[in-house]
Amino acid sequence: MSWFKKLFSNVCPECEAPLTCDENGVCCTKMCPHGHYKEETYCSLGVSIVYDKYDM
Repeated sequence: MSWFKKLFSNVCPECEAPLTCDENGVCCTKMCPHGHYKEETYCSLGVSIVYDKYDM
């Protein structure tokens, strides 16, 4: 059951730190506080963009 909960948790896949979330009218951004992971979700377009630490 713990692996199932991990699928929906908001933690960095590299360091397991909780992701910080920022939301405006256009997109929702989840970021690792250490810069390992960033995800932008554009709900109106149905698009999610994931950046790794090398693209930041």
